[in-house]
Amino acid sequence: MNRRELLQLAAASALLSALPLQRVLAAPSLIAATPLGLPQVILARALQDPEFTQQVPEPELRHWKDPDQLRAWLARGEASVTATPTNVAANLYNRGVPVVLMSVNVWGTLGILGLESRGPLAAIEDLAGRHVGVPWRGDMPDLVFRYLLARAGLEVGRDLKISYQSSPFETVQMYIAQRLDAAVLPEPMRTATRLQSVQFGQTPRELDLQQEWARLAGGKPMLPQAGVLCRRELLDEHPGQVAALQASIGRAVDWVVQEPSAAAQLGAEHAPLAKPVFEGAIKRTILNMVTAAEARPALENFFTALSELSPGFIGGELPGADFYYV
Repeated sequence: MNRRELLQLAAASALLSALPLQRVLAAPSLIAATPLGLPQVILARALQDPEFTQQVPEPELRHWKDPDQLRAWLARGEASVTATPTNVAANLYNRGVPVVLMSVNVWGTLGILGLESRGPLAAIEDLAGRHVGVPWRGDMPDLVFRYLLARAGLEVGRDLKISYQSSPFETVQMYIAQRLDAAVLPEPMRTATRLQSVQFGQTPRELDLQQEWARLAGGKPMLPQAGVLCRRELLDEHPGQVAALQASIGRAVDWVVQEPSAAAQLGAEHAPLAKPVFEGAIKRTILNMVTAAEARPALENFFTALSELSPGFIGGELPGADFYYV
């Protein structure tokens, strides 16, 4: 080594010694995934949290289109964290994908919009004689709706008609065209449809399914519908990252509730939906970050109720204790 190379090495060593040790030993970047909607807003905000980015400087956020794509990403290690419906998380676990549910933060997002011309929609019993559109047959919106119909003593085919669509977008199109009397929709599609209906001169009736659950099944009008999970590998190898992310998710949920305008702007930047849609969705969704361990009783009650209609909803059985992050 000549004198010039020695001086360059010394200068580089001095520069490295001046950097914070945490920056030098920073863990590799984290890849997170999310569906569209408020879970995406929450996770996007959490990944921007300065206290989290001190540990993970450049986290990446991806959008998954359906549970099959998510399952492939998690199985191949292409994503280590994701926002997801809770039944999808349980299903992944029961299919042998090594995942841990970190928290539940969405507790109320389902509702029904009904054509004003078809009369009042103050209770689920008012749907008797109507044609209702439901997206994703066998998925959460469908099972919640059919569970409530049974509790109200209504029978599909005898008391009302249900038709299924492959996506909420198709359900919305049929409802706006008045080919349906009512539509079961999650947020933010429920708000988007309401706003679009008004543009067409319609004022939809609306029924909150969380309130109907409380009325017909008892308990609070809250359903543990969506949260965040991580790969077991991430928790085992980087528990500090998971703890930091859990804390940032809690702060993100509080921020969305307290700053709906700013949260709606963040949502519009990450999804093909306008800011007013997200603002309306935030107002009509129950958001509260609860750790998975604390949410376990509510999750098991919810899973048990809907599994009576479809055991495959969560993959055949309740997840084990190691599914829940403490």
